[in-house]
Amino acid sequence: MGAAGAGLVASAVLAGAVIAADPETGLAAPHACRTSVHGSAPASQRPATGPAAASAADFDGDGHPDLAFGSQGDVAGGAGGGSIQVAYGAEGGTGPARCQHLTQDDPGIPGKNRDESFFGSDVVARDFDEDGYTDLAAAVFDGRPSVIVMWGSADGLSRAVRVPGTDTSHVSWDDDPILDEQLAAGDFDGDGHADLVFGLGSDKGLLEGPFERDGTPARTAAVPAPSRPAGDVDGASYGDLVAGDLDGDGADELVTFHYDWSPDASWSRTRRPVGLYRGGPDGLTRADGVDLPDAATGAVGDVDGDGYGDLVLSPRGGDASRSSVTVVYGSESGPGKRRTTIDRDTPGVPGEEPQDEDAVFVSLDTGDVNGDGYADVVAGASRWGPYVEPGPEQVLFLAGGPEGPTGEGARVFEGGDLSGSHERAGFGAEVALSDLDGDHRAELVVAEPGGDTADGSVWLLPGTDDGPSAGGVTRLSGDTFEDDESLDLLMGGGGIAR
Repeated sequence: MGAAGAGLVASAVLAGAVIAADPETGLAAPHACRTSVHGSAPASQRPATGPAAASAADFDGDGHPDLAFGSQGDVAGGAGGGSIQVAYGAEGGTGPARCQHLTQDDPGIPGKNRDESFFGSDVVARDFDEDGYTDLAAAVFDGRPSVIVMWGSADGLSRAVRVPGTDTSHVSWDDDPILDEQLAAGDFDGDGHADLVFGLGSDKGLLEGPFERDGTPARTAAVPAPSRPAGDVDGASYGDLVAGDLDGDGADELVTFHYDWSPDASWSRTRRPVGLYRGGPDGLTRADGVDLPDAATGAVGDVDGDGYGDLVLSPRGGDASRSSVTVVYGSESGPGKRRTTIDRDTPGVPGEEPQDEDAVFVSLDTGDVNGDGYADVVAGASRWGPYVEPGPEQVLFLAGGPEGPTGEGARVFEGGDLSGSHERAGFGAEVALSDLDGDHRAELVVAEPGGDTADGSVWLLPGTDDGPSAGGVTRLSGDTFEDDESLDLLMGGGGIAR
């Protein structure tokens, strides 16, 4: 969940009963989608050299990657109740084969639609019960913060349970931490099982897999509280969690992002400390000796092909430009001193440096778009949130390579240029890269959550030899998933699970 989405949450009640779903009650079944494709993508001219993404979500196990979008919008019976839209991949092309719209009024999902429960405020995908089907974990705030897992099957997401015993964050200097709970999935202890993080500073913040079908993790472990951002900071909020293996030891690291926010401070000048936890057999341990630049969010991918995950950041403060991306390269000892910053002054990067301070990247992802075996980078600058000045909304593509991103082959996509897109609708609020059509070239997924004057949309741009293509674009809207025109679906506002 991004900072803008977290700001929507107004209140939460600590007390609340844990309600389990009836295991015999299934979720609403996937149905045929209504989508539109604009133009055609260029054909690939060479075979891809990189492997298909092994971690791609496949909820129905058919071999075609799927996507799930968290929506923080309204639902029947609940302003801000939240929902999840699922797009099931198909053979050939980027359009989905089937679609699914899930809310807590679905009889197979624990709880009930209500105001500000924000079901799906954060979503992550992994095979938590190890049955061969990817599962979907979602954060929810109905009564108290908790996690609901929807189990994959041959029919797609078909059963759901509330994970028992989840514990919220315990960070003394964090402002209302229970209102900003995030999810991060990975193998944090290196035992080959998918784990979940839910609750910084909690003795039960790490939920270790494999999970039972009633939602019970194999065990729980502590996640230490991050260090205070600065001595003069009385309170701050955390805005994101990112996971990935940065030292090649088979255990994922956890990266945390906090912000000391004030309405009087610009986004680029707000202090945003980054914390690092090392994964290993003993779980997560805080790595206080690693100096990482202030940043708003991040992603992990091997952008230089050396076998180590690299930490890609949207930097803030100091000398960072408003539209820059910094790569802190991984190594045997983890993220180190080798780092590169790319901005609009870098040769090959199109466009000029924006002159206003709200033109900053708020979402990042990595994946191999052009099929050359190196992870590429996408970054979205959406201006979707409170106190943000209007202006261009853009997504930047940076190609990876032996030296990492250099600016060569960079491209910029602007909101409003795609058919059906709107100005100030949040184009780029969330971005993702996933190989939806199985050609070993990841498609670019761009969320445009919308708002009072524009409906939410998600854009699927085909991956090609030259990067994402504006030809053959598929648009998904609320109507694609649900025909109730009264609903206000902020699609992707709660993240994209892939």
